[in-house]
Amino acid sequence: MNLIMQPNPCACGQACIAMITNRSIEEIFKVMKTEGPTSIGQLIEVLDYYNIKHAERNVRISKKNPKHSDYSILTVHMPSYTHWVVFYNGKYYDPEFGLLDNPHPNGKITSFLSIYE
Repeated sequence: MNLIMQPNPCACGQACIAMITNRSIEEIFKVMKTEGPTSIGQLIEVLDYYNIKHAERNVRISKKNPKHSDYSILTVHMPSYTHWVVFYNGKYYDPEFGLLDNPHPNGKITSFLSIYE
């Protein structure tokens, strides 16, 4: 997977989809018809558009589900915004902060959408 950095402060969702689909972020902007904030529903729609297999829904991190899957889109709550990050092959592909070994220290992972290869 190649890291794609978000070109604006609100395009983390599109950058995550670009990484997963191996497409340009410009193409993802066109398909999603937005360069702004995205919802999990919008991410699921575009994954379906590209025939990327994924879980049916976002799963909350809880005692029942304490750990995200090995390949997933993570919902990360930062101090003043919500952020999307791809977790793949033991690394966090963060479109805002880069390739990380650990999640961003100021963020809390609250849910995940599993991606199936």
